[in-house]
Amino acid sequence: MNARRSLAAMVCLWAALCAFGPANAHRSGVSSVRIDIVGTSVTTELAVKGLDLDAALGTEIVERETDTVRPEVLAGLAERVVAHLTTGAAVAHADGTPCDAEPGAPEADEDGVVLTTVWRCEADQGLLYRNRLFLDGETLAIQNVLVLEGDEASQDVLTAEHDTFRLSEPPPSAFAVIRRYTVSGIEHIAIGYDHIAFVVALLLWARRLWPVVKVVTAFTVAHSITLALAVLDIVSLPGTLVEPLIAASIVWVAAENFFFRDVGRRWKIAFFLGLVHGFGFAGVLRDFGLPQDALALALAFFNIGVEIGQVLIVGVAVPLLLLVDRLTGDRRDPRIVMAASAAVAALGAWWLLERTLLG
Repeated sequence: MNARRSLAAMVCLWAALCAFGPANAHRSGVSSVRIDIVGTSVTTELAVKGLDLDAALGTEIVERETDTVRPEVLAGLAERVVAHLTTGAAVAHADGTPCDAEPGAPEADEDGVVLTTVWRCEADQGLLYRNRLFLDGETLAIQNVLVLEGDEASQDVLTAEHDTFRLSEPPPSAFAVIRRYTVSGIEHIAIGYDHIAFVVALLLWARRLWPVVKVVTAFTVAHSITLALAVLDIVSLPGTLVEPLIAASIVWVAAENFFFRDVGRRWKIAFFLGLVHGFGFAGVLRDFGLPQDALALALAFFNIGVEIGQVLIVGVAVPLLLLVDRLTGDRRDPRIVMAASAAVAALGAWWLLERTLLG
């Protein structure tokens, strides 16, 4: 917070020296603005020289002998001054549509005029600030900008050639959200070796399509439920519990292969353990970030991306197993299943150890 105050003080001092310095008997074209952003409400505190206003409006706000703004004259011209300043220096949406302005009364400040305006903007649009004041060719028309948002501060200098400061980015399009979160879901499965190991272990005894469909569907429905519940903060489990449980689920399904061969009956355990994996997916999605204005869309297509990744895994693993069957006499060699299951169980045990005692 001290750094923020120091920056604000330096910028305000710089602006004051430029705009209201010793050469105050002449037009400067230099103005300054402080912009405070709180959500979709933006407050601007704009300071301009009275002589610049007089030249722009053809008025006599400034007393020439003392070079100070006359408050009574300013009050009489308040409507014109406000209209000029809020038109020339405005907060707008990304498409250029101005936000709704709620200006205060212009105030005299020695040789300058200060106007505070609250701008009410739409929640789902990016915001920008544009300055077009005093661009008549007689002055430099420079504006010093200080932007404050929370503990963050930034600054800029606006000119005739560079007249816009972007306050916030517009939300991504629906297509961009769909593409980003679908790809993210696929990538998570591609690099989520624990999820790959779990799915493969479930299907090592599979020889027909229907049992595979039942198992994959049960797993999908289950993790979709807990993914949504966790992302929406309806149910929450800590990662320190979820990650070891995922590792333990891998050991479980791999160990089952030594005792059970009926894949069609494994849909229940796939559903139960899928509930655990859904919390794992939710942790990844939280780390990746979710757009609050497109939460449902992002959640849905991340889940779709995960399913695409799972289908790709199944589409590789099952045909490979069937190919091995053909090479070994059209039967699933138990030694292959046992060896693969032992390898998966060892991986799961290592991950469990890593996420508990070694974590």
